[in-house]
Amino acid sequence: MTQPPDIKMRPKFDLRAECEPNQVLLKVKERLDQGQSSVTGKVFPSSAVLKMIPEEVHFWSPQLQLSVEPYLPSGSTVHALIGPRPTIWSFFVASYCFFSFVGVMGLIFGYSQVSLGQSGDAFWSAPFAVAGIALTYGFARLGRTLASKQSALLCEVVEEVISDCQCPRQDSNLRHPV
Repeated sequence: MTQPPDIKMRPKFDLRAECEPNQVLLKVKERLDQGQSSVTGKVFPSSAVLKMIPEEVHFWSPQLQLSVEPYLPSGSTVHALIGPRPTIWSFFVASYCFFSFVGVMGLIFGYSQVSLGQSGDAFWSAPFAVAGIALTYGFARLGRTLASKQSALLCEVVEEVISDCQCPRQDSNLRHPV
């Protein structure tokens, strides 16, 4: 049975760790401080951000955001979210907003034109907006594909940290984004 295509823009997964949250984050910091791979990042009180070292960064380079919460009665849950860097993500959000605005305004203006007995030339903005949204989505998918090797590397770092804690996986369908 084939699986439906993954249309998520920012893939995420959850892991269960037997370590307490502060221990998981300490192990992430230790792993980053080793400097043995092309992954760097910052660790915060309840989260961490992993990204590629500056020499490896290209336009589509991803980053992985970790959020660690206590899991009762013991251990922790690690939530991971893979996505583009904030500047790239903002560009895509702005593109979606722009094309949506153009489409809605064109439909409103076109309806107004038709209501006044004029030709509805403004309706042409709707197909333009749909094409713009589709192109933006296509570029996002292309970027995700181009960043798949780096995404897999970021996921490997998280898996190494979790295995150092001797933590079993909670989510059995953990996959690296493609």
